[in-house]
Amino acid sequence: MKKLFQSLTPFWGGTRDWSQHGGIAPLETKPEKERAMKNAHERFGTLEFTKRMKDTTTEIRLRLDRVIAEVEEKRNCMLHLISVVGGDSDVGAIWGAVNEQSFFTICGPEIEPLTASLGEGAQCLRGTLNIAGRKPFRHLVAISSELAKTRPGADPGGQRTVLCDDDEMFVLYRVAQRFGLPVVPEWAGWFREELGRRGAIKRLVGQGCRPVLVTGTKKMFLKWIGTALRQKRIPFPEANGPVQWRVSHDFFRVSETGAEAEPVQLTSGEDKAVRRPGRNEHEDCVESF
Repeated sequence: MKKLFQSLTPFWGGTRDWSQHGGIAPLETKPEKERAMKNAHERFGTLEFTKRMKDTTTEIRLRLDRVIAEVEEKRNCMLHLISVVGGDSDVGAIWGAVNEQSFFTICGPEIEPLTASLGEGAQCLRGTLNIAGRKPFRHLVAISSELAKTRPGADPGGQRTVLCDDDEMFVLYRVAQRFGLPVVPEWAGWFREELGRRGAIKRLVGQGCRPVLVTGTKKMFLKWIGTALRQKRIPFPEANGPVQWRVSHDFFRVSETGAEAEPVQLTSGEDKAVRRPGRNEHEDCVESF
């Protein structure tokens, strides 16, 4: 599972070898007693897959703990992420179905039943969950090609950014990380307000998370920043230096009471993707737009 979460980190945060990312500190872990949860199974949904062949019909049903889906008009659906656990053979069958662009039926305590596919180019990650006294479980995480492109540098010309959380600080951090925007955490409120005012943020269907879709290009966001600085809606940073981000998201952590996870402080110093720009850089941004 360690390798599984390391592979997923570029999409929504998590723990990995942070020496390759500007020395950003890993997520803090809570003591075992604090992380205990009662009735955890109640937050799980289900994923159902049916494959009909000439003489046989195969039906598979797995527990689902995370899902991100985009539902448009006329019930047209697109899955961006699924996370399921089950036996080795069942998980292997779902892995094959994802690669074949098959459709799944999803339902859960937070979402109404829907049928959708991950589409072409989906990526799968598999791991093993070892539980004392029981047979090992297999864990499968599958993501759409569009979600995979949100990692830094993967698709610099992209216009859609799928995020697993709607926290304003998290939204700014992830968008800035993807496009390399010169921003500071103090602008998070302004950026979220601007997204809403321009209709550039849309809530997605989520199980175990609060996903959103942010629409916009790097050029467009830079223009917003330039205009806001010129109109003094956001202040110039006082000085150059590392940026302290208090990013709050609970994608990996669910508390016993259902409360939101505590913010995690991330420090980026040498990271070129998210940095604290100097006054000259912002003045150039203003002059350009």
